[in-house]
Amino acid sequence: MNKFKNRFLLKFLILSISFIILLILNIFDIFSLFENRSIDWRFQIRGERPSPKDIVIIGIDDDSLSEIGNWPWARSIHGKLLDIIREQKPKLIIFDIVFDIRSKEDQILAKKIKDLNNVILASYLSSSSDPKLNIVLFNLRESVPILKNSALYNGISNLILDKDKVVRRGKLYFEDLNKNKYYSLALYAYSYIKNISIPSLLKIFPSEFYINFSGGSFNINILSYYGVINKEIDISMLKNKIVFIGAVSELLKDSYMVPFTGYKRWGRISLGNMPGVEVHANILSNLLNKNYLIPLPFWFSLIISFLAIFIAGFIQGKKLLINLIITFLGIGIYFIISIYFFVERNIILPFTFPIFSIVLGFIGNVVYQNILPRESLEGLIIKKRYKLIRKIGAGGMATVYLAKDLHTKDNVAVKILHPQYSEDSQTVERFLRESKASTILNHPNIVRVLDQGKEENYYFIVMEYVSGKNLKKIIEEKGALPPLYAKEIIIKVAEALDHANSKKIVHRDIKPQNIMITSDGKVKLMDFGIAHLGSLSTITQTGIFMGTPQYASPEQAEGSKVDIRSDIYSLGVVFFELLTGFLPYSEDTTISVMFKKLQEELPDPRSLKPEIPDGLAKIVKKMTARFPEDRYQSPKELIEDLERGYPLFPYEGKNLSSQETIIKPKEE
Repeated sequence: MNKFKNRFLLKFLILSISFIILLILNIFDIFSLFENRSIDWRFQIRGERPSPKDIVIIGIDDDSLSEIGNWPWARSIHGKLLDIIREQKPKLIIFDIVFDIRSKEDQILAKKIKDLNNVILASYLSSSSDPKLNIVLFNLRESVPILKNSALYNGISNLILDKDKVVRRGKLYFEDLNKNKYYSLALYAYSYIKNISIPSLLKIFPSEFYINFSGGSFNINILSYYGVINKEIDISMLKNKIVFIGAVSELLKDSYMVPFTGYKRWGRISLGNMPGVEVHANILSNLLNKNYLIPLPFWFSLIISFLAIFIAGFIQGKKLLINLIITFLGIGIYFIISIYFFVERNIILPFTFPIFSIVLGFIGNVVYQNILPRESLEGLIIKKRYKLIRKIGAGGMATVYLAKDLHTKDNVAVKILHPQYSEDSQTVERFLRESKASTILNHPNIVRVLDQGKEENYYFIVMEYVSGKNLKKIIEEKGALPPLYAKEIIIKVAEALDHANSKKIVHRDIKPQNIMITSDGKVKLMDFGIAHLGSLSTITQTGIFMGTPQYASPEQAEGSKVDIRSDIYSLGVVFFELLTGFLPYSEDTTISVMFKKLQEELPDPRSLKPEIPDGLAKIVKKMTARFPEDRYQSPKELIEDLERGYPLFPYEGKNLSSQETIIKPKEE
């Protein structure tokens, strides 16, 4: 009972620490970008909806600028537009234009606006900071007095930009330092249409909300300004409508990224930025239909995240695969729930925080499972012979301990499979495969396996203890190695591979992490955990990739059968890294690395380090030829060329089409 209680408390502590880490990351605003992008994804998954039928935009587009002339236009042109619109008796006219420059025609336009008695004009509130005075200065740009006084209202046209410069939220009013409120175009428009006072509206609506965009740019009906004043289009569609007038041309620089920017309409047309006037139209439509999006308060997000991290952590057991399935299932269920609330309830559930919580619940359980064996195994004596002293390394599948052989008094390394994998027959077979391979092998450049077996619930392998560093750490510390030293290392590994080849064993995971340089300078190849053992091979199937993508041969990337030439390719990539200090495709993703290997030859190492000897560069080129038949056919051939310092028969390469694959035979 005490053991169960202690384990419960340990897991609770680990998950609590994970939750605290999550809170700290949130304090530093790590999740805001992901959360905003998740809102965009929800819009794009939902897709576009029918545009509002009661709103029409008269847009100052490219054709209007071309036909009428450069902006700004004379007031008489706007007066002419109002005369034409007046015939259709619109419900409301909203100019998303600030007429802040005086004109001789102001009085004429003011009279037309006053006679209509249903026109709202735009203002813009800007702020700037004075570093000397350490104050923020506010400046209100508004229409000239005669026009301002002729309009019903003068509303603020400001929009809120998130950190990634995307407009997602609408704000009903803005405040200066004196708490003076400046009301938005949409709020004034709603007040007029519904005949409700502004103070009353502020009790009905939240001051800020997420805009429920009906779609991407030009989703709302937009008529060309020039087309309207020349009556080239049917203007009857303006009848009894709310009419917005504003810039839609990119030339006037009043467009913004919105969640639908980049969305492909009907799978073909990628939508661009949205004109500011259309953003205002969406905000007003949201108010009229009361379908704006409401985010849940942060405390609710905390509750969801707390439950997610602890439920995910406690329902998971020892088996990694099942835990992964539970994690992805939890993410999928929450994703579907968030989409449902978004589409059907106009509620934005927090997304990133809970998703990270589910993942941290999984990670916390993994940490918990890996802490347990470390607590109980140090000091344990296995097989009444090997006493575990301390942990010296760990991987995804096993933990390695420094141990003392009580019979010989020598130091040994004991690799112990994580207990959560002990019931997985394939994982156990892969783990013990290293023992099987090394039992067959006996070479000074290969780490020897001394013993293997099972103690209680732990599978273990006893190996010779190698004191030193793996090549990866050496490269990270020193960068590129001197060419002659790198060549000697490759020769030693090639000799190890030659011995393995004589026993019909293919390593299949040659990489710097599996090559040890001992404290006295010896080279040791290790980790035959995924080796192909000839007739002993039972796990690997054609079509299944095994290995490390950056070092895998093209035929490995395709899941095809491999032989010793695949190890030679991987060793060539290691040689490239030793000579240059870099991997050939170090900045690429796993998928792109695989595709490049299938379609291209590796770059010349001299492109990174021109001082590399030409002969060694040509050896690397031959080792990493795209087709196996163009490489060295055996480690012996490679060793001969390495000792010579240049290839006797260099690989010249050939022009390859993008249609060729590695499994096609070489052309004669």
